[in-house]
Amino acid sequence: MGDYLNISASELYASAGAADTLVSDLHAPLRTAIDDIAAAASAFRAWDDQGRIAAVGTGWGDALTDLKDHLAEHAKGLRLLADGHSITDTDVRDCFEGW
Repeated sequence: MGDYLNISASELYASAGAADTLVSDLHAPLRTAIDDIAAAASAFRAWDDQGRIAAVGTGWGDALTDLKDHLAEHAKGLRLLADGHSITDTDVRDCFEGW
């Protein structure tokens, strides 16, 4: 079972980089989507449904922004895990070096 849990530090760093890329790639489209929904809500301000459009836009905007923020947090966590992995490997190697 241990073989299935063996993840190298390089794989953790690569995953962190992929998460960073997603955060970067999502920034502009999310900003555009949030701005477009706000513009749509403004365009319907004379209609009864304007409040619902604004609420949906705000809800989606918040959810997508949270997603982007969580991806950034996961990237940071993956890097910390990889750093710890490397430190542990070095410590183990140093302990057994003279045997």
